[in-house]
Amino acid sequence: MKTLCKAPAKLILSGEHAVVNECPAISMAIDLPMFCEVTSEAIDTHQVPFVEIELVDCHQKHAFPFAIWQQMAIDIESRYQLFESGAMSIRSVLKQPVDLVLTTLHHFHHHFKLQSMHWDIKIYGHGLLGKGLGSSAAVIISLLHSLFKHHHKAINTVEILSLAKAIESRQHGHSSGIDPTTIFQGGLLYYLQHKPFQPLTPHKFNAWLIDTGTPESTTGQVVNHVKSRFPAEHPIWNHFTQITEDIRNAWQDQDSFSLKESIQKNQTLLEEIGIVPDKVKHFIKELEQNPDQVAKMCGAGNHKGQNGGVLLCLSPLPPLELCNRYGYNCIAINLSQKGSHCELV
Repeated sequence: MKTLCKAPAKLILSGEHAVVNECPAISMAIDLPMFCEVTSEAIDTHQVPFVEIELVDCHQKHAFPFAIWQQMAIDIESRYQLFESGAMSIRSVLKQPVDLVLTTLHHFHHHFKLQSMHWDIKIYGHGLLGKGLGSSAAVIISLLHSLFKHHHKAINTVEILSLAKAIESRQHGHSSGIDPTTIFQGGLLYYLQHKPFQPLTPHKFNAWLIDTGTPESTTGQVVNHVKSRFPAEHPIWNHFTQITEDIRNAWQDQDSFSLKESIQKNQTLLEEIGIVPDKVKHFIKELEQNPDQVAKMCGAGNHKGQNGGVLLCLSPLPPLELCNRYGYNCIAINLSQKGSHCELV
């Protein structure tokens, strides 16, 4: 049996970092897909079941007998417990890209029992890894979706998202669940912790994704850095909440002036919490000399170095000349309404 699962990327329109402090956020699924091909083949009774994994964008191939990958996944869980107790950095939990696949298999196996077969997993996509596009969540969702299909299990939204949130915590520390939910469901979503996600009406808009380079810090490291400086009770999170509400209202009213104004304020707050490198600040300042253009950091950002991941830019036309001057890539953003989907091939 062979399946192909396609999962979109995600952008946070408003609320990164604030969302882990129980503030609202707005996220969108965008048409930059991650693909997961999974083949399962029955084996003879004398054969040892094993898993082959190819991570195309990382230029890696692995093959593990079941006993080996299961032990590696148990070691990952042990390291996560050390992180939970404060004895280890989140960066040390998943030591290599394949660990995310192994811990996804482990959690699925723990809940549903992975069939003893030969499994061949191939994952590839846009290649913009570690830049605020929810690549980890896309890998998790696309692989879980594939495994549900191969085991002839009906997709239960609560079940798959609960699993994905737990798995993503091994990557980033403490997942809010916003990335996997956005990628699984698609569209534009308003999120507030402990409440159901609210879909927002899609509208046409001219937006561009600007790649400033892979941050030197991981998402988990930046989240923990911000937490140490701005605890949950800090008043800045109330400002983030207000900005997110302003952006939601502007979007729903199709008020482009208020939307751009609120995105500028959002960017100012992100600079205040210290996740925007100086080079990126200078780029945005130059960009916004044109009153029709605004931009903000998306994703965790970076608290050291000059690469900030991706920016969301609202502009009638792509700012190609400025991007070229800074060495940044710029691509059009298209909303993905469909979310993750899986089919037999």
